[in-house]
Amino acid sequence: MDPELKTTTFLLALLFSAAAQALPPEAEAVQKYILEKDYPERFKDTTYRTRIEDLLIVDVDGDGAKEVVVHFHPHYRQSPTVVIYRLSEGANVTRVLEGLAPGALQPISGDYLDSHTLGEAADIDLSGDQNNPVAREKFLKAGMANFGGVVSYPTFWHVDSRTGGGSYVDMTAAPNPSKGKTCEDFEFSKVRQIAFGSLKAETRKYLAAWVNTDIYLYSIHFRADGLLDKTVEVLPAPKTFNGFLPGQGLAFTNRKGGTDTLARQGKPK
Repeated sequence: MDPELKTTTFLLALLFSAAAQALPPEAEAVQKYILEKDYPERFKDTTYRTRIEDLLIVDVDGDGAKEVVVHFHPHYRQSPTVVIYRLSEGANVTRVLEGLAPGALQPISGDYLDSHTLGEAADIDLSGDQNNPVAREKFLKAGMANFGGVVSYPTFWHVDSRTGGGSYVDMTAAPNPSKGKTCEDFEFSKVRQIAFGSLKAETRKYLAAWVNTDIYLYSIHFRADGLLDKTVEVLPAPKTFNGFLPGQGLAFTNRKGGTDTLARQGKPK
């Protein structure tokens, strides 16, 4: 079996349980980093107990080094739902600055807090420079230097003053469901599950996120500045799909009780 298909997944109860024994060193290193150095959601002196739904220990970019991909259920609706941690020699941990929020923008559910209500956030319109790549890059660098959190949307930017190592989410490919240039009436989609592996009859590996009735497939390379060079495809989940089988790549149980592997079915979205 391909070693990547043996990817280990851990639920929150295992990762943070006082009774957990013999965690892989990668998971222990990330656990320690999160709890002691860079908690995901912190505004001023308040730490919000973000929940970990799942994590994967995989080689995201194929360079031979493992990363830890964490599926979070955040408190704030401007926080990424998938965050990647890189490991260097000696299990030193670095959180990748750019997080992911797979899925379309959804109407407000009431399940999340809003950083605007803290008086710690603003939505900014660059007007004529909104679609200028040079102006956007310049604004992103300024936003990360002066704020803790930045989200780029197709028509505006969200910034907030969270503390810690900084967080960026690129949502420029997600249509804005609001007529206004604010994030007051929408939120990120809930991710149901993450997985890592190859599609049937392919060798290329993807970071996959199951969102609603779709599977988002990411191909990722890391930039030196903490951002991602990424492509994303969206495949409809098979009718028989009820989640990926843990530790088995992009395999799932079919309606006959056997297993199948996610495959392309016609033209991707």
